[in-house]
Amino acid sequence: MPFRVMGLSISLAVALGSAAFAQADYPNKPIHMIVPLPAGSAADGIARVVMPAVEKLLGQPIIIENEGGAASIPGTARAAKSAADGYTLLFGTVATQVSNPNMFKALPYDPAKDFTAVARVGLQTLLMAVPTSSGIGSVDKFVEKAKETGNRTFASAGIGTSAHLCAELLKQRSGIKLRHIPYQGGAQSVLDLMRGEISMMFYSLAQFQPGLQSGELKLLGIAADKRSKFTPDVPTMKELGYDVVMTSWYGVYARSGTKPEIVDKVANAINKALKDPGVIAALEKTGTEVYATETPADYQTFTNTERARYGEIINAAGIPKT
Repeated sequence: MPFRVMGLSISLAVALGSAAFAQADYPNKPIHMIVPLPAGSAADGIARVVMPAVEKLLGQPIIIENEGGAASIPGTARAAKSAADGYTLLFGTVATQVSNPNMFKALPYDPAKDFTAVARVGLQTLLMAVPTSSGIGSVDKFVEKAKETGNRTFASAGIGTSAHLCAELLKQRSGIKLRHIPYQGGAQSVLDLMRGEISMMFYSLAQFQPGLQSGELKLLGIAADKRSKFTPDVPTMKELGYDVVMTSWYGVYARSGTKPEIVDKVANAINKALKDPGVIAALEKTGTEVYATETPADYQTFTNTERARYGEIINAAGIPKT
């Protein structure tokens, strides 16, 4: 065999062997999962349901690290600066991957360049809730009161979140004015809503549960194409005459440059965990539906499409880049 051909064959064999070793050897130490929202947030709750099942399949602990605040930017930026070795992952959201790049001029990360999609995990429909003490019992009544007073507020878990943009859609569809009060996570915003300090909020069923159980919150509508099995008596916003449809979805991302073999290994573990009846039941208790993708490439395509779609929504809402 000529020397050059022999050298090429050896190099190819080494490369293939290295890739196989990377997949077989990974993970050999704990994995850090950055959730760029506070403990108790919807994203945090979903991650803490799914990741224990994933770590059993991968054979290493997955350490969840919460880093909330500032529209989820600090935690996401830290993940973007991590090594591309699969040992630091991001539990991404609509805000981190889709709306932030459409709302901020100079992000310290670029979701299109710094991250590669691994696997989508879950979906939560957004419900519109008001304080029971407000005496408002319908979306129409809320819109009527908002037009009368002009001083109504709405809360969200942060700028650019689905909850924020869902309320912006309601403003567009109804012609009302609402003042946005962004929080550094969902828990405190829901408490303030229960106290009547906030007029309205779109959020997940799980986050509203304390207020629903205490009778301090009332659900008026759901921002989905169809009624949810979790809240079958709550009409869709479309049924009520308002074309407001938006959901919160969550998934895992790795640093760009992470070996495809590692990405595939994590994705396969996540997809397998999402078929576990125990995981499904636990997610449903939080009002979360499994929302999986078959391959990392499918999730990447989905993320890119959503980024473009949300850009159109944000532009229509007249939200300037800051």
